[in-house]
Amino acid sequence: MSKLAIICPQDKAMLAAAEIIAAGARACGAEADIFDLSLDPGLLALYDAAAFGTGDGDNCAVIHIFSQCLTALEGKKTAIFGNIEGDAAQSLMLIGKAARCVMLSPAGTPQEAEALGRALMQGCEMRSDLAGTVPVIFSTITGNAYKLAAAAAEAVPDHVGPYNIRYITHEVISKFDTFVLCYWCNHGTADDDTIELIGRMRGKKLIVIGSLGVSTDTAHAAKVCENVIALASEHNTLLGHYLCRGSIDLRRTFARTRIPQGEKGHLSMERFEKQKQSLGHPDAEELEGARAAVAEFLKKS
Repeated sequence: MSKLAIICPQDKAMLAAAEIIAAGARACGAEADIFDLSLDPGLLALYDAAAFGTGDGDNCAVIHIFSQCLTALEGKKTAIFGNIEGDAAQSLMLIGKAARCVMLSPAGTPQEAEALGRALMQGCEMRSDLAGTVPVIFSTITGNAYKLAAAAAEAVPDHVGPYNIRYITHEVISKFDTFVLCYWCNHGTADDDTIELIGRMRGKKLIVIGSLGVSTDTAHAAKVCENVIALASEHNTLLGHYLCRGSIDLRRTFARTRIPQGEKGHLSMERFEKQKQSLGHPDAEELEGARAAVAEFLKKS
């Protein structure tokens, strides 16, 4: 069930408006909880959307708690209610947009508040007609993850995609239960976009497929597996993880051989020669391995 967090000062007018918003959300089949300004921002990771109330007085505390909540609100529907003509409301709107929150039109009247509660929850509920559908999502700079995603999709009877990770919104996350995520390795774990997407997921079933530029029987590969498994399992259920070798952008890595030895980012010619072995990966055998792994992982769901 989708969940809405409503955060506001605890005066009579604010609480009355918050209850109206909550009623609108509940009319959509969602849960709605009302919090005061002492809310632990970390709790918002468990909610699908949030609304913040501004009064007629000093709203510094509202702006402060909103700013603290931005990390958990990125990509989520967020709205302002109460005194929407005041400086505080305008500040929150600007801050929210800059932080990539999905800012809805503010609500200043009871009628707008009820509609706002509905709007915050619309599109946040899982659709029963999509219960068995699995989105296949990839993050890539060299094309490796797309190849893996295309192969993985062949093993998913009812799938959508492959989709580029940059286009995955909160609404997409909320509509599905199971996901196939294809990533590329960066600094010993998944790439930043994949880390950010998984961070926005809660209670989902994940199949995670990755590529890195070295052999999978190395200590580095083992550490990548450890880190990605921990990431995917923290707030979701990991159905399985598959890792294979992938091609490296050799033009980019060759530039690192020109960095003086001892300085950050230096790549020795010996290591560069080893990286050349990544060319042609993932190969046909590895792509078939991805298909077989996904088919096996899906049985767990």
